[in-house]
Amino acid sequence: MMLRELGFDVKAVDEVGLRGCEDAKVVQFAITEDRIIVTLDLGYGATYYFSKKGQVGMIVLRIHPPTVESVNQLLENFFNKVSLEANNLTKCLIILNKNKYRVRR
Repeated sequence: MMLRELGFDVKAVDEVGLRGCEDAKVVQFAITEDRIIVTLDLGYGATYYFSKKGQVGMIVLRIHPPTVESVNQLLENFFNKVSLEANNLTKCLIILNKNKYRVRR
């Protein structure tokens, strides 16, 4: 997994038995473990904005087509430019596409 290669402590939903679970369960796991959710699912953005604002970090990827290569390149470019900790972005909603990113606090 490319994020591990970049030095991030990553847990995929498959690895923790959350594949196919409701979003709320995934969000609660992320909150409990102090993790950031990286997803293509726009529904997570609404979950953040309307009920979990400031409790969990989320990065929602807006990329088409969402191939492994394009997602990896997008994330690698983003993390090479932006430090979430240094910019106090770990509990924010980040909407990321190949041209820019937006932050919702």
